[in-house]
Amino acid sequence: MISVLIPTKGRPQLLKEALASLRRQTFPHYEALVVDDGEGEGLEVVASMNDLRFRAFPNPGRGQVEARLQALAQARGEVVLFLDDDDFFLDPAYLYRVWRILSREEAVVYGEGVLYLGDGEIPFAPGEMGDWILTDNRILASGTALPRRLLGELRGLDPDMGDYWDWDLWLRAYRKAVPFRYLKGRGLGIRVHGANQSHGNRQAERRIFLERLRGKHGLPPLELKDHLSLALEAQALGQTR
Repeated sequence: MISVLIPTKGRPQLLKEALASLRRQTFPHYEALVVDDGEGEGLEVVASMNDLRFRAFPNPGRGQVEARLQALAQARGEVVLFLDDDDFFLDPAYLYRVWRILSREEAVVYGEGVLYLGDGEIPFAPGEMGDWILTDNRILASGTALPRRLLGELRGLDPDMGDYWDWDLWLRAYRKAVPFRYLKGRGLGIRVHGANQSHGNRQAERRIFLERLRGKHGLPPLELKDHLSLALEAQALGQTR
């Protein structure tokens, strides 16, 4: 079974759309663990959907990492997959593709997505894993999955990394030579807006977490980037070739 971990805060309609996209998956063996980090709107959404595969909990801590840790503590699946409450699945076979890989080997599976800007869209293709992971976090957290046992071996999620909890995890896996498997195609829809990291808001606070990440992993000086800027960089490089 795949346990889908979804932290949420104050975005009930977007959460409902994320869960609806999960319902459209052709792979039936999953559960969704929604952890509400706000005023309880997420708990109400899950209750209203009346789906036994969806479970919701209040966040006993504070913030997105603690919410994911609470979801992880409740997970029953052999595989865990991260999904933000404002993102959604485009490929109805995405979970099946993840399971087909992780039922055979221990790896980190990540995919391609589409950035939705409100007035348009930009494809986001991270590419096959390489040493770019030491300078850029191209991997979309939403849609990335790994065995729960492997996540435990990697010592789980580090709340001290804040916005960069995901990059920290990918770096630990990369340095332990864990295989990374790349799913091509329009797998995930990623909404880019002023309230999420893909937009690159809260720069001063994010810089603090970025310096923590750099210190923890001994990385060179890092430029503050987001998924939108990475996608635009890729587009510019493609146009100059």
